Order: sequence, then C-alpha cells, then structure tokens
Amino acid sequence: AETTTTETTGDAPSQLEQLSKMTTLSIDSGDLNVIKAYANTGYITDATTNPLFVSQAGLSGDPVYAKLVDDAVAYAMESNEANEAATISLAIDRLAVNLGAAIANIVPGYISTEVDPR
Repeated sequence: AETTTTETTGDAPSQLEQLSKMTTLSIDSGDLNVIKAYANTGYITDATTNPLFVSQAGLSGDPVYAKLVDDAVAYAMESNEANEAATISLAIDRLAVNLGAAIANIVPGYISTEVDPR
C-alpha cells in the first residue's frame, strides 16, 4: 500500500524523504526559520527567493530582517547614486543579496535570488 502521509510513521519514509531520493529539492521561501526547519531534515539542499519574499522580510519587523534592511539601506546610501530612485533600487537589490546570503548560511546547495534585471 502506498503511503500518503508527509510524516514518517515507524520505519516508512516520509513523502519528502522519498522525493529527495529522486531529485534535488529546493525550498521557495524568504522565511529563514521555515528554510532552516526544512534544511534540518537533510532533504532540502537548495533554496530560491523572489522580490515578494524579500519585501515581506523587509516589512516583518523581525530584528534579523531589520538588520538585513538596515545594511541594504546603508550600502545604497554610501553608493552616492545619481538620484533617489536609483538609491532605492540599489537598496532593494542589496536586500535581495543580503537575504540570499542569509539563506546560503542555512542550505548547503544552490541559492537563487530573483532581481529586476533593469
């Protein structure tokens, strides 16, 4: 009989474990706690994030994310961009890099961070 549970019951492997034996698993999130929880299973090796997750992280109020935002803003302000729009754009890109770097400290594999190519 095929198991449909996502949790391990007895000696039966979970669906996540079974899937991890067939392919590389990547988590798509900006929540560092969720990423860490799944990475700690040993089944998730890669991660990806996108601008929505980056903005949610920036607005969360969590001190970890607030530091990522503060560092991104300081970086952009020090760059002496030509105008305010360019400074904001650089800060947003830097925030994506900062979040990607934080994720890279959690998962052992590849990290993909989507940014605006313009």
